[in-house]
Amino acid sequence: MKNNKIPKLKEINSINAHIDIINTISIFPSGNIISVSHDFSIKIWDPHFNIIQKILKAHIDNIIYVCIINENNFVTCSWKVIKTWNKKNSFENIFTLNNEINNAHNDWINKIIYSSKENLISCSQDKTIKIWEKNNNNNFQSITTLTHSDWIYSILLLEDKNTLISSGIDGTKFWNLNNFENYNFQNVQCWNNNGLKRIDIDRIIVSGEGGLMKVISISKKMIIKEINNICICWGICIIKNKGIFLTGGESFDVRIFRYDNYECIQVIENAHKDYIYGFIQLNNDSIISYGWDNNMKIWSF
Repeated sequence: MKNNKIPKLKEINSINAHIDIINTISIFPSGNIISVSHDFSIKIWDPHFNIIQKILKAHIDNIIYVCIINENNFVTCSWKVIKTWNKKNSFENIFTLNNEINNAHNDWINKIIYSSKENLISCSQDKTIKIWEKNNNNNFQSITTLTHSDWIYSILLLEDKNTLISSGIDGTKFWNLNNFENYNFQNVQCWNNNGLKRIDIDRIIVSGEGGLMKVISISKKMIIKEINNICICWGICIIKNKGIFLTGGESFDVRIFRYDNYECIQVIENAHKDYIYGFIQLNNDSIISYGWDNNMKIWSF
């Protein structure tokens, strides 16, 4: 962190964005914002939080996660279903349904990510991870299934595209995607799709059990730090340009830690009126938090 300055986070705006829990918010390369919710809707916002598009009844169940592929394409998931969306005209900001994968899993799909190989990877409460690729008809088909012994909440693909990290109730696994062998941390649990994040080239952080977050060295494949977050953490956000990470969860508070020495440098009590699901970095000086109170809150350093 430059000059050891400690950034302080202040709320600058609050938007009642949905009529039910906000599960995921993400940012397009243009700066436009997308949010998905338990209210079955997708909303797309400009950087000033004006609504560009509302897709009501986008799914027939809670929408759990949204993955942006590029400026013109994104993917959403819910109960058993994955949907792909695109723009008919790249000059307009209107998205329409492109494809639907029904019965993609046998339970809630908690997260879906995109690989540069044009594959999708999804994880579910049915205890499986599936790797999808496009067939000759330009539709996605499942080509590989990996398993846990319990619900899987989050997945993370490393930059070499050959290592996948998955985490859930039964622990955290490192998968070699060349031969599908895995290394298992049974005592490193994750409780939300936002609870597994990359700190830097060699460190990941996992939300942990009972409020005890754990940092793992990727190269050494060992736990190098345990951090007391007081309560169960559901969302972690790494702010690289500030040298910090944020946590939120069942206490309604936001906690800010330095990621060089893991010191807690700020606690914002009652930042939300209910559980905090996650955060997204808006720009160098602003972040958005969201969760069970249906609000997007904008914060600035």
